[in-house]
Amino acid sequence: WALVGDAGYFRDPITAQGISDALRDAELLARAIARGGAFAEYQAQRDALCLEMFDISDEVASHAWSIERVQLLHKRMSKIGRMQEQAILELDADGPAASISAAA
Repeated sequence: WALVGDAGYFRDPITAQGISDALRDAELLARAIARGGAFAEYQAQRDALCLEMFDISDEVASHAWSIERVQLLHKRMSKIGRMQEQAILELDADGPAASISAAA
């Protein structure tokens, strides 16, 4: 068995990214399995894709921000989400590894 999304690591749920992470990670994990069980590669990809959102979630959960700062954090979350969506859409293109790295 394997855990995906926030079941595979802990991040404060305040930014409501759990289902997005789970869907992204399920796709990445399925592809790792199809490549013969490239689980270390999957974990490295997942960790790279999660790191910035993890830091943002941690800052939002601290409640030690101004309205201006949290607006910037939300804009950054939106941009990260679009980048990750594009990386998933590009997985079937010629360079899936490059697509994932670009999103990170």
